[in-house]
Amino acid sequence: MAVWGIGATWDGRDVSKEFVGYRTAAIGYNEDEKPTFHKRMRDVKVGDLIFIKAKHNESGWLYVKAIGIVMDIHLCAENGFEGQDGIKVRWIKNLTDNPVKISSPPEYGSTHTLYEEKQDSVIQSVVNLL
Repeated sequence: MAVWGIGATWDGRDVSKEFVGYRTAAIGYNEDEKPTFHKRMRDVKVGDLIFIKAKHNESGWLYVKAIGIVMDIHLCAENGFEGQDGIKVRWIKNLTDNPVKISSPPEYGSTHTLYEEKQDSVIQSVVNLL
């Protein structure tokens, strides 16, 4: 089982509540614009843990907005976001109104859009929120 972090700010607008409401997670860029993120989305598996996150700078803090389990990996058009691909998620912890700040290594690399979380301390903090 992998653990994935996904961003939910599209053109400056937070779509975290839409992700939770539509039971989805999606890439906010067209595949032509950012093919790397779409390729990475295809690495996500049913049963993986995914969390909506925000990391505004390299301060060492990561904000968790929701945590869920991937239920369907088939990219779908019926995800509530016209023109965007997404996966189906059963969001089991909704923190969109009160994101939780957790510590993450300050030397973190990119946490933009979608990434696989590898830091044991971050994974443990996310799991502890469940």
